[in-house]
Amino acid sequence: MKNRFLLLLVFGLGYLTSLTGQEVFESELIVSGLDNPIGIVHAGDERLFIIEQTGFIRIVSEGEVLEEPFLDLSESINVDGFERGLLGLAFHPDFASNGTFFVNYTGLPDGQTVVSRFSVAEDNPNRADPESEEVLLTVEQPFRNHNGGQLLFGPDGYLYIALGDGGSANDPDNRAQSLEVILGKMLRIDVDADVETEYAIPPDNPFADDEDALDEIWAYGLRNPWRSSFDRYTGDFWIGDVGQGDREEINFQPAESSGGENYGWRCYEGNMPFNGEGCDDDSAYVFPVYDYNHEGEGCTGSVVGGYVYRGSLYSGWFGSYFFADYCTGNMYRIDTINGEYEGALVGNVGAAEIASFGEDLYGELYYAMKGSGEIYRLSDPVDCEPLAVIMHGDSVRYLELNDTTLLEAFYNPALEYQWYKDEVMLEGQNEHVLEVSEEGNYTVEVTNSSNDCAGMSEPVEVAMLSTQVELKDLNRISVFPNPVNDVLYIQGLPATRNITVSLYNTVGSLLHHEMVQQAGTYILNLSSYQAGTYYLRIVSGEEVLQEKVVK
Repeated sequence: MKNRFLLLLVFGLGYLTSLTGQEVFESELIVSGLDNPIGIVHAGDERLFIIEQTGFIRIVSEGEVLEEPFLDLSESINVDGFERGLLGLAFHPDFASNGTFFVNYTGLPDGQTVVSRFSVAEDNPNRADPESEEVLLTVEQPFRNHNGGQLLFGPDGYLYIALGDGGSANDPDNRAQSLEVILGKMLRIDVDADVETEYAIPPDNPFADDEDALDEIWAYGLRNPWRSSFDRYTGDFWIGDVGQGDREEINFQPAESSGGENYGWRCYEGNMPFNGEGCDDDSAYVFPVYDYNHEGEGCTGSVVGGYVYRGSLYSGWFGSYFFADYCTGNMYRIDTINGEYEGALVGNVGAAEIASFGEDLYGELYYAMKGSGEIYRLSDPVDCEPLAVIMHGDSVRYLELNDTTLLEAFYNPALEYQWYKDEVMLEGQNEHVLEVSEEGNYTVEVTNSSNDCAGMSEPVEVAMLSTQVELKDLNRISVFPNPVNDVLYIQGLPATRNITVSLYNTVGSLLHHEMVQQAGTYILNLSSYQAGTYYLRIVSGEEVLQEKVVK
């Protein structure tokens, strides 16, 4: 895969307003008085957990920092060097039931990377059990910088671990490009497998069967992937990789990736050649979707990866990726427009040392100022319309007789919801979810009562699934086998006109769509799909054949 876009800053509204000090975002101070905050994480509830580089994890609850830390690792970490310390935190997807979480820190005595599992205290949900540590992984660090540090659980339930190239300058031993060295990589491990070792290797890791590569590697060619995130809605992976002296970069991995991407360092810094010794041609690398130049002297650039906004308060931000620069205080935004990535400088926070972004339970965005010890929340002062979007509402939902389907709007408790069917208000349907048992076109109106701004969603069609409709040419079609293993045969296609074959999942997302112009048999390969229920829709003129397919 090759994604190479040499993007320039868009000198539009965002840049012009930032020059005059009128940013296209506002920053609301949430808490202050923290000691070198460098991470913001939620645990599936309304608390925010703040990583302090000095070794503490603190809880922000109802706008206040709790007096007692959630965890104190200050006696276990090596903070010798600007980039060492407590660096990463990730809560298990089932934290509410199993109480486990994971940390990444540079340990004593020599600053090696340590990835450990901890458990919450049995008698206090706001305290961890300091004696519960289980070390999963240690990595020797040849220098004091480029430790990476991010920990994330992906949509697949595996733990992703970001490691820098080991430090110094120029990656002197070319570690990031070597598949036999763990540094300069994004790792992916299974922390839930019932194995005798500390963790298992996911069987679909890209190098799991390669004797010349480490099994843990998910992606490589990274210099210092300080902060990364998964898009909570699409599963796409965004990686901010800190550059050397000239370029900063944002890398993108689509949700359907099977891993193995080489992001180019040290052959490339951003989109520009850096050290070509032993490098391949361009086709071997995945280039950043956005990079930018350093300017000035001193600390002139250090990218801090952020998040795709999936909150509900600001509809204009939905789907935009926000990130910043530690040195300059610049805030950036990337949007995907007609399949192209377009980035822009949207403002400046007026001070350096933005160290990390975070999102809360509802998808609202925050950032941490390391030097001042403050946490801020981002808001949009221009567009007050809340998000009115029905999840996975871009296609038809199919119902069997006596069946129901669930429609769900993006949720924030500060918003109000009202559902409609065929433009008629459904009395009493004021939750963000709606259980539907009748066909029709459904919409939801979302209102922010604090400013009376409101938005109406696009309609979602709910249709009854039936093979008893009166058909002509399509009556001759046979769909088999059903249940199916890998290959579904659609036999008896008429030759009279073009036919479309579409496949949907149970929430109505379109998985396959193709125009079929030949008569006879059409073969649909389902080997890449997981076991479950799917809906097949065959359209010929005004005739529609619908079948439920079980794999």
